[in-house]
Amino acid sequence: MRLLNNKNNSKKRRVSTSGGRIGPTYYASSPKSLAASPFKKKITVKKSQTRFSRRVLNLAALLVIAAAVIFCLILKPNPKTVVNSSAYHPASVYKTAADNAFKAFRNKTKLTLDEKGVIAALKKQFPEIDSVKIDVPIISQIPTLRITIAAPTFNFSTSNNLYIMGSNGVISGLSSQLAGASALPTVIDQSGFSAAPGKQVLGTETIAFINTLLAQCARAGVKIQSLTLPTAAQELDLRVQNQAYYVKFYLGGDALNQVGQYLAAKHKFDSENTQPQQYLDVRVIGKVFYK
Repeated sequence: MRLLNNKNNSKKRRVSTSGGRIGPTYYASSPKSLAASPFKKKITVKKSQTRFSRRVLNLAALLVIAAAVIFCLILKPNPKTVVNSSAYHPASVYKTAADNAFKAFRNKTKLTLDEKGVIAALKKQFPEIDSVKIDVPIISQIPTLRITIAAPTFNFSTSNNLYIMGSNGVISGLSSQLAGASALPTVIDQSGFSAAPGKQVLGTETIAFINTLLAQCARAGVKIQSLTLPTAAQELDLRVQNQAYYVKFYLGGDALNQVGQYLAAKHKFDSENTQPQQYLDVRVIGKVFYK
């Protein structure tokens, strides 16, 4: 009985090949057999499909984001219009004008919106407009226009024309175009102001002075016949019904103090049954001059 020799057995398992290399045996697989494994192929295919799916999802997400951005940038040509007064026109008239302004091609997106152009166009069409504020939302497509109307303050007579003076000192139009204009007081201009609808004629301080004078006289029961801006700078002359004299006021001074001096002097003259023959001057605080 012979003992098996491990060395001999190992030699028998080896198969000689040309070139001196040992060929593959049943104990080891060749590199080609690994590459040709069906399990490896399945894993590679699954990875490719996963990458493709991710790319599709990323592209879809980008398209959704782009569509959302474009949606948010678009403006509809029907803005919400808020008007504080209908003294001149109904709110629907301003609404129609605002809609037309937003129909312009450049005003169809938030990036190209010409706010200054819209405001200028509305003020040109409606001189009574004091200010316009445009609120552009971040997400919504509908902007909001807040229109502030300068209230009609008095009639302004100059160069044989009768205009409506707004509370901002701007001529808003002819008095004949405003219903109820006849109920407003009239300021006669003799200083030579060049007046036209939409033009700034008086400063806001002058308007405030005249409004204070009108309010205080109405409270005291003084019936005003006329208010005149003479050629003298910063002077306002008041005439009262059934009185021969007129009262001189200084537009650059304090309205309440001057009106107070006038009412006190008027009360004194009425109580003494005497009246100035030509004028009463209250332009200097603490002093009253008359003639």
